Amino acid sequence: MRPEQRPALLWLFVGILLFATMDSAAKYVARTYPMTAAVWFRYLVPAVLVGSYLIITRGRRFAHAPRPGIQLLRGITVVCSTLCFWTALSNLPLVEAATVSFIGPTIVVILSTLLLGERPLRSHWIALAMGFIGVLIALRPGFTHTGIGAIAALGSALFYSFYLVLTRMVADQADSISLLFHANAIGALVLTVIAPATVRMPEGWIEWLILPLLGVFGATGHWCMIKAYEITDASTLAPFMYVQLLFATFYGWLIFNTLPDAFTLLGMLVILASGLYVLNEGRKNAKLAALNKGNEVSATPE
Repeated sequence: MRPEQRPALLWLFVGILLFATMDSAAKYVARTYPMTAAVWFRYLVPAVLVGSYLIITRGRRFAHAPRPGIQLLRGITVVCSTLCFWTALSNLPLVEAATVSFIGPTIVVILSTLLLGERPLRSHWIALAMGFIGVLIALRPGFTHTGIGAIAALGSALFYSFYLVLTRMVADQADSISLLFHANAIGALVLTVIAPATVRMPEGWIEWLILPLLGVFGATGHWCMIKAYEITDASTLAPFMYVQLLFATFYGWLIFNTLPDAFTLLGMLVILASGLYVLNEGRKNAKLAALNKGNEVSATPE
């Protein structure tokens, strides 16, 4: 990874931490609150907050965005991903749901190659293969949990991969705050059709606290991800998405008193190694490029 691309990692990791926090809170509140209504809150709150800010700062053109068809698809894919993943959370432990969904980075690289014309480096493919093997190792004990949970997690990975690639398509044509608003506003509009049938007033301070925070965590996480994809390409960032498994493990222990077994830990180590491998290859490539540039300068006649 080139030095100028490293800020993208900071945005990515902050976004992943916020998503892991949101998912843990969603799994917790889903024990008492209807899931579809909770997802509606997750998109409605940031749509209202960000939309209000854009109205104040930009006036009547607050909703203007390039390539509206892509924006519509972004909103639909991200809300479908959330619905699928929260369904998985209702049927699987937090770590296993996250593990199954982590076929996503491989899908991102494939879609980026097909739809964006990006050319992943050999190190990216190697890292993705390592990460995928790590997922398989971690998932091995979880095959007893096949069913709607695993299918929903796979669906979430597919939809979210499309969302990331679609975001990359328009990231250089609109600022991050506009992209954030459109994804949340479209998600809220889509859910407005079905959510009111299940929505109810929150009961108790925990629901009152968590439901609005779902929107805050989700919106801020997506904004961080958009910033990351403004800096570098999807295939470069894809291997580092696996770090969410570490956050999922921590929250699983902290909130739900569950810890991964030996297979899951081994898989996570393989996944972590894949990210470290990309970092090391990036540093070597950057040094080689700097050395070659220095040789070219020294060879230039005065």
